[in-house]
Amino acid sequence: MHVRHLSEEFIKQSKETLLKKQEELTKEINNLHQRDPYLREGRDDENSEAVEEAISEDLQKEIIDAQIKTLNESLDQVEKALAKFDEDTYGICEKTGKPIDIARLRAYPEATTIVE
Repeated sequence: MHVRHLSEEFIKQSKETLLKKQEELTKEINNLHQRDPYLREGRDDENSEAVEEAISEDLQKEIIDAQIKTLNESLDQVEKALAKFDEDTYGICEKTGKPIDIARLRAYPEATTIVE
């Protein structure tokens, strides 16, 4: 059930916004992977780290992993919304089939559901 309630210009702008967001999230995820202390070059060479350094490294790893998880969830939502353009269902709630409010899409272009 597709109801065209969005202008072509709005759809174009939303898609551009989402593509840019996808690019930024991917870049940020890649940057975090590069900062992963477990992947540091030469890490295996010096296995006798001080306990404090090992604890700090473990904490950094946990923080980076949590950030990557959050960014991946955001990226998944952006990609899910981008797929809606190909299906010609962008702006339609995937649960109810009702149009998503334009104000919601402006604020959160990756929205795939309405807020009731």
